[in-house]
Amino acid sequence: MSKILITGATGFIGNHVTRLCLEQGDDVRVMVMPGEDRSPLDGMDVEFVEGNLLDQDSLIKAVSGVEKLYHLAALFAIWTKDPDLHYKINVQGAGYMMKAAMAANVEKIVYTSSIAALGILGKGKLTTEETPFDSWHFGSEYILSKFMSHQLVKGMVADGLPVTMVMPGLPFGPGDRAPTPTGSIIIRTIKGQMNNYWDGGLCPVDVRDVAKGHVLAMEKGRVGESYILANKEANMTNQAFLELVGKIAGVDKVASKEVSSKMMLGVARIAEFVSKLTGKAPMTTYKNTVFALQHCYVDPSKAIDELGLPQTPIETAITDAIAWFRAHGYD
Repeated sequence: MSKILITGATGFIGNHVTRLCLEQGDDVRVMVMPGEDRSPLDGMDVEFVEGNLLDQDSLIKAVSGVEKLYHLAALFAIWTKDPDLHYKINVQGAGYMMKAAMAANVEKIVYTSSIAALGILGKGKLTTEETPFDSWHFGSEYILSKFMSHQLVKGMVADGLPVTMVMPGLPFGPGDRAPTPTGSIIIRTIKGQMNNYWDGGLCPVDVRDVAKGHVLAMEKGRVGESYILANKEANMTNQAFLELVGKIAGVDKVASKEVSSKMMLGVARIAEFVSKLTGKAPMTTYKNTVFALQHCYVDPSKAIDELGLPQTPIETAITDAIAWFRAHGYD
């Protein structure tokens, strides 16, 4: 049993990581923002500490007496009024957290990065942990901030930071309260709203496998190494994924009509223009749409071989996700 700190525990992946740590007997402390909704942690035997990634003093308090740290907290949004907010939280905040952990002599850290910090090779090719980042021309603030934060954290290993980095694919499954982009697609499919599809491909993965990958990385992950947490058999086109969701959900005419990339990008530009006038978040952005049109496929062999990353069949993950959404009134 270890005394651990989890940041981002109220989030989708973090919530599942928290549950696994409690199940294995860890003494769990979770860091939450002042005023943050703690209801996702209802019924869990955890210690709460308030903290802010941009408040260094609060981080020193949060890591005091901690042996291990899971740092999952990050800003994930397609748009913010302050374009620098992603960099402040995901880059600067991550740096502050790592420095606080080093000062507290934390024994081991698992840092949640993203496949967004890697390059995209396109159809028929699989990205690995060694694929150089190449999304400069369409990288959103989120994507660029995750690339920068990954490099920052990795660079601190030379200073003695005992960190292992994990890079989840597109997680979905039970407990997706927000929901995530992948979860939103599943919900719209359940509602019969996904007759259209678009070019591009994705790498969906069961969130429970991703959470287990974090725990395995803490146990077995090599310091300074990165591990893609994804499903080796689940790289698929957007159309194939939508059709599979429709089949399992019992919904007809899913992904039956292709929407051109030109139309999608045009709609995104209009959405951004309207957003500038209203100050409200657009349904998508141009850069986010360009990313959605990529064929983003990954190879998680390293995590499977070194960590023992589980590979829950994607059909099982979809079935359980649909059941959870329906049970909680999302349909």
